[in-house]
Formats: sequence, structure tokens, C-alpha cells
Amino acid sequence: MSLVKIEDLSLEEGKKLVKIARQAIMLKLGLLKDKEDIFDDIINKKGLAFVTLETKTGNKYSLRGCIGYVEAVAPIKDIVANAAIAAAFSDPRFSPLTKGEFKNVIIEVTVLTKPEEISGTKKDLPKLVTVGEDGLIIEKGIFHSGLLLPQVAMEYCWDSETFLAETCLKAGLTPDCWLDENVKVKKFHGIIFRELDPGSEVVMIKPSEVKCKLLEEIS
Repeated sequence: MSLVKIEDLSLEEGKKLVKIARQAIMLKLGLLKDKEDIFDDIINKKGLAFVTLETKTGNKYSLRGCIGYVEAVAPIKDIVANAAIAAAFSDPRFSPLTKGEFKNVIIEVTVLTKPEEISGTKKDLPKLVTVGEDGLIIEKGIFHSGLLLPQVAMEYCWDSETFLAETCLKAGLTPDCWLDENVKVKKFHGIIFRELDPGSEVVMIKPSEVKCKLLEEIS
């Protein structure tokens, strides 16, 4: 089974993936009796994806869960369904999602390319990371691993060196861990499909189009 390419995904496929994520959570919550079968050749291909849940309160958004897969172990439609359930009920940072909360939840699906280790000298890594395009994975041994999606660096107005440092912290390492020869640094690209409001219209967003939250607050 071939791997889905992000450039082959249109808004229509994105809408289907978000619908699959929403249905999976609704089934788990008992808000839906039977899921609708969704057919599409592209989303039947294996793929990598993350599902992010945010709670909308007025004009404010807060993270409610984020889980994904960086190994293409199943068709992307199944990856998204499983990631959605995990983000809603198994993210260790949050208690399991409730029926009452779900009505305020926005679903975002990010489809990823296969992560590739960055080649080059350690001190040159900041020059090899493009904010607004790359997501990062940092790994050291079998106990330390951290991933940040491409849009995260844009949301927090980070430069590439800060992005590397924050991914190190996500892996449970020191901020300068990316300089360690025993640390692997990988990058990947992604495309985002996001609900504008809970259960509403879905839009396709490039990571480079994500706005900095700090600048929005200032304005």
C-alpha cells in the first residue's frame, strides 16, 4: 500500500478526515450510534497524521489534546480515527473528554510527510530548519523523544533555534540538546485541515499561514 502525499490532498479529502475524527469521538462518547462509511482512494492509502483538539470559549482557544502517529502503520483514515480517540481520551496532560465539553471542541487534522533526519553539522542546524515549513522530532536513545508540529513555531513566533530548543524540552532534554552528537534531529512537512468552529466549516491551511498568537494579542 502506497503512502499518501500531502500534495495530493485537497480540501475535500481534508473534510473527510476531519469528519472521520469527529465521528470517532462521537461514537466513543455515545453521541453517535453508527459511523458513516467514507470512501476515498486517497485516504485509503497509508499515512501519518496528528489530531489536535482545542476548546473554544468566546474568542479564546485552549489545547484539549494532541496525539498522532509518525509511522505509516495503517490507512490514514484509520490513523486519524485512532489519533482522535487518543487525543480525546488518552492524552496524559488532560482528563478524558466529556460529552459536555465536546460541543465546544474544534478538531484539527495535520497530515505529515515521512520524517527525515537532518544531515549537516550540529552548529548549522538552525540554518537547516525553516520555520513555517518544517516540523521537528528530537530523539536520544529509547527514552527521550519529542515532536512539535510545523504550526507550533508559527503560533509562538519562534525562530529556528528557539524551535529546536523547545523540541528538546518536549523530549525531556536540555534546550541545547540539539548540539549533542548522540541526538537525532528529524524534520517533516505537514498540511492542516481545521474546523473554523466546533463541527462547522473545514479549511485547509499551510503551516506558513498560521498566525502568531502573541502578535494577535498585541493587535
